Amino acid sequence: MSKKSLSGIFACLFLFFPFCIGNLHAKIFIDINSPYFQKIPIVVDSPTLSALTYENRQASQEVVKTLSKDLLFQGFFSVFNSLQESQGEKIDYKVTTDFSRRGSSVTVVMKLYDLSSGSMVVGRRYIATISDLRKIAHRFANEIVLAITGHPGLTLSRIVFVSENTSGREIFSADFDGTGIRQETWLHTIVMSPRYSPDGRFLAFTSFKSGRPCLYLKDISSGKIRRLACFQGVNMSPAWHPSGKRLAVTLSKSGSPDIYLVDLGGHVLRRLTRGPGINVSPSFSPDGNKIVFVSDRAGGPQLYVLDLATGRTRRLTYSGSYNTDPMWSPNGDRIVYVSRISGKFQVFTISPQGGDPVQLTFEGSNENPSWSPDGRQILFCSNRLGGNKHLFVMQANGQDQRVLLKYGRRDYFPFWGPNTFK
Repeated sequence: MSKKSLSGIFACLFLFFPFCIGNLHAKIFIDINSPYFQKIPIVVDSPTLSALTYENRQASQEVVKTLSKDLLFQGFFSVFNSLQESQGEKIDYKVTTDFSRRGSSVTVVMKLYDLSSGSMVVGRRYIATISDLRKIAHRFANEIVLAITGHPGLTLSRIVFVSENTSGREIFSADFDGTGIRQETWLHTIVMSPRYSPDGRFLAFTSFKSGRPCLYLKDISSGKIRRLACFQGVNMSPAWHPSGKRLAVTLSKSGSPDIYLVDLGGHVLRRLTRGPGINVSPSFSPDGNKIVFVSDRAGGPQLYVLDLATGRTRRLTYSGSYNTDPMWSPNGDRIVYVSRISGKFQVFTISPQGGDPVQLTFEGSNENPSWSPDGRQILFCSNRLGGNKHLFVMQANGQDQRVLLKYGRRDYFPFWGPNTFK
């Protein structure tokens, strides 16, 4: 194969090869949701730097640094750079890395060891270009989380948001940690509520491109944008069904805003609500059998749950006079939303069965909460840094609130996409 062909392959993708495929030992998955859970100590070792050139040393350290940050971001690892740095703490796992380079390609071998048994849990060999080093780290971090917890992490996910600067408002996307920002629209108009499809192939959003709010779909691979629905009145609040084959949307084509089910061609399949009042902001349960939505049928906006099989609706929230922005967790056990308190919005969660809500934020005004694909963290926007909205993230219990991204003058309408981006 020619050198030109090789460089073309490396520029487009990187390959990974599993080794030691046999089941070396029975996996014991760790329940990180247990009230007795303690962070998992793990060492991420660097390659033998003396054997590398300066350029290769810098590249290898980028992999190790990114992998360490990825594991820390998960919220349930204590990460050390060496056994000596752990200062005698009992280390459960260790990651080793090996780095080599030939021409424009690099080979990185990464292995996760269970130190209690001395056996390798998972290992991968990645071949890529130098520009793919962060992707390599993200992919192996996901392998580590999957191997230890039994569930995928979030390092292969992307977030999408609206950012406002001097040229207007557009939709942007970024890696889960706020890096790798990419512009998704150039519409030069108001855009709202971007939502990735469950497989990450499409991006649904509301735009005023035609002069009024209509729904659009962007094909992520081709970059093409097409109109999904533009009925008379408002077309907004897209929410993907877990199958990815249809969406719940808010339309006012028959009068007051109600929620409808549409296919990917924008054809109405079913009307889900018929008043009274305004019905907006749907979100599906993980099994697709229910939606939570906002309605002002009792006066102020409150959350309601609709059973799609029976058509029965029940009120979910009773605390607070203004509750909105609901989103069902990927695990199905909680619903996140915002409630206005003393003129500011705060993030809460509540059981889908109802009961007492749990307040998660207390500082500034906080809106547009969105679950991480593993259900362990919540993305939201806040003005707590001086008035302008920017993106924050926190653990699902409200701990470890921190800035994720400050890109434009204002960043809002965040949504956390699936863990499917390679």
